[in-house]
Amino acid sequence: MTDSWTTAAQSRREFADLIEELTEDQLQAPSLCSGWTVQDVAGHVVSFVEMSLPTLRFSMVKGGFNPDKAWKANAAKYGAQPIAGIVTKLRKHAAKPSAMKSFPPELTTTDMAVHAQDVRRALAVPATPSDEVLLEALTFCTTHKKEKMQVPTDHIAGLRLEATDLDWSWGEGKVVSGPAEAILMGINRRDTRSELTGDGVPDLPTT
Repeated sequence: MTDSWTTAAQSRREFADLIEELTEDQLQAPSLCSGWTVQDVAGHVVSFVEMSLPTLRFSMVKGGFNPDKAWKANAAKYGAQPIAGIVTKLRKHAAKPSAMKSFPPELTTTDMAVHAQDVRRALAVPATPSDEVLLEALTFCTTHKKEKMQVPTDHIAGLRLEATDLDWSWGEGKVVSGPAEAILMGINRRDTRSELTGDGVPDLPTT
């Protein structure tokens, strides 16, 4: 297993630890991911360790080749199982690559980190992903050749991103400064502007 899949596996285990401790009311509460409950988010992330390539492709066909529609349907389908089963599968298959070979491990790490915070922030759980996960997610969103799969280039063009709690920065232009987690969520279209400083904050994407 490569270092990148090691970090992706770590991000899945961290998510499993998070959802294992939640009550039924918390699981049915809205997450920050629009239209998804916390349990839906859990279903989404576990779907990528459960689906075979044919199953993934079929879900895309059913969704009219619209990823958002396919992911929403898959979230509901795989989220219908007991949360204990989702936790077990995320831990058992933590290092399993996506059936879609074009999905790099860094994408998994980023998706897990953002969705973990969709849950924590919605439920006011005071925690963040580990530094290793945050660093890999921020690096993927800004420098990876497939970064557009997560953050469109024009969403962060002309910005200088500076983490205040990690040794990480990127870009040139208007400054966006603050905690690494808030920067990650901000560039992924979650509104964390009140937690960030700098003349680039108003330019962060929100939709």
